[in-house]
Amino acid sequence: MAIAGVVIVTQPDKTMHVLEKLNEMENVTTYGVHNDVQIIAVFEANSSKSLEEMSMEIQENIEGIMALYPAYVTTEDELEKLA
Repeated sequence: MAIAGVVIVTQPDKTMHVLEKLNEMENVTTYGVHNDVQIIAVFEANSSKSLEEMSMEIQENIEGIMALYPAYVTTEDELEKLA
């Protein structure tokens, strides 16, 4: 499983809209809003490729997102399978 902790920067007037949309998604857990425009979240996916696709889909399909910054990513399961 791939896991990423992210900071999602939003347009100030769209923050609550983005938060609501993220909370409707499977494999997304939000941890609040900071500085009125930063949403802290954790994404989970089956693989690093799926995690990348999920991040791109979120950025492209939720209105009001200005940027998505990964703070932490682990794909330890994938590395263990390769060893």
